[in-house]
Amino acid sequence: MKRVIVGFEVHQPFRIRRDFFWNPRFRQKLEDRFFDTERNKEIFERIKKNCYIPATNIILSSIERAEEEGNNVKYFFSISGTFLEQAERWGREVIELFQQLAYTHKVEFLAQTYYHSVTSLWEDKSEWKEQVKMHKDTIKSYFGQYPTTFENTELITKKDIVEEVEKMGFKMMLSEGTNRNLNGRSPNYVYKLKGHEIRMLFRNYTLSDDIAFRFSNPNWDQYPLTASKYADWISRSEGNVGLIFVDYETFGEHHREQTGILEFLKWLPIELNSKGVEMMMPKEVYNDVYDEIEIAHTTSWADIEKDEKSWLGNIMQWAYDDAVRRAEMPSRELGNEYLRVWRYFTTSDNYYYLYLGHGSPAEVHSYFNAFGSPIDAFINEFYAISTFIHEEISKLNIKNEPYIFILGDKRASIAWNEKEFMEIVMRDERFKTHLKNLRLWLGNEKD
Repeated sequence: MKRVIVGFEVHQPFRIRRDFFWNPRFRQKLEDRFFDTERNKEIFERIKKNCYIPATNIILSSIERAEEEGNNVKYFFSISGTFLEQAERWGREVIELFQQLAYTHKVEFLAQTYYHSVTSLWEDKSEWKEQVKMHKDTIKSYFGQYPTTFENTELITKKDIVEEVEKMGFKMMLSEGTNRNLNGRSPNYVYKLKGHEIRMLFRNYTLSDDIAFRFSNPNWDQYPLTASKYADWISRSEGNVGLIFVDYETFGEHHREQTGILEFLKWLPIELNSKGVEMMMPKEVYNDVYDEIEIAHTTSWADIEKDEKSWLGNIMQWAYDDAVRRAEMPSRELGNEYLRVWRYFTTSDNYYYLYLGHGSPAEVHSYFNAFGSPIDAFINEFYAISTFIHEEISKLNIKNEPYIFILGDKRASIAWNEKEFMEIVMRDERFKTHLKNLRLWLGNEKD
């Protein structure tokens, strides 16, 4: 394989307060009542020191050094809106470094959901599409690029999601290179969704996880992993373009500097060049279609099963998700701060903390769990969103039960009054059709 695309997920959530159930607060501003601002700041500033500043400086220096030598070093970044909000508060210098990367024209910035949310898994995709548009506009305002490549939250991929991504004007989408959709084919090619023009790039999760999970494991049979060894693996791999995609925090936070991870990042482009491997950006391989592909299964980059169950796979996650959906329309009606804070609840991390499992997936979830355990997470998160709903319902003086929209056997949307009911109907053609059929049926009944 003589070409490789290397990129990074950059995301920080607004974490719900760990003591919300045990120590509720009432007189702070809305965000601070529900979300742990001090802890979010502490975590961001630690990772800024360990990863964001040193890793970005290494990448910037690599690009500049390569230009002086007549070579190309290229990367891509997928940066969530919540990360940029935190960087505006606690790390403006990080944004400025990313903007310097944008000025080189050797870095592509991707689109995703602004709030890094699970809303693409909802039957009604109106909120998801709004978050995608918000993010696309944000990337343009910060980095001067209108993204043409899309990365859904946690690489969650379904056929209907890919089709909507194409309708929104994106030319390419990233996905996990699982066998369920590849059916024995290599991920190291550009594919086109069958019957469509949108391109699919599949993450080589073996090569990606060699960095993300195995790099500092002394029990790994390939330890220690050097840039030279890794570049050699890439050059010997089947295919014409590989996708390496990892969390940015891999470099200095998940694997600390003393493991050699930052030196690995520094030497990787040099070693790739020495092996004759060209670094590319996603948008540059659009025309290199190898074959058509069907997306028959829901996939993601999480855990062993690599599907949606890391976020919507147990009763606690379903209950939390139902409560989040109940709060959508009141949040829209109240608008401003209520809508913004409600959207923090949609962030995938809140669902991820509720995962129940065992073995290596449980260990990974435990590492990232802001609450220590799924039970503690559920107690505080569910109480927080329930309290949030109660406050909204009280402000709107709503005393009736909600109207629940169901498509097939799934809840699609929830309205609390006639105004919200009609807003849901008008934003989705499927609901308009159901309402039209209902009116026709009622007319026939009268006859």
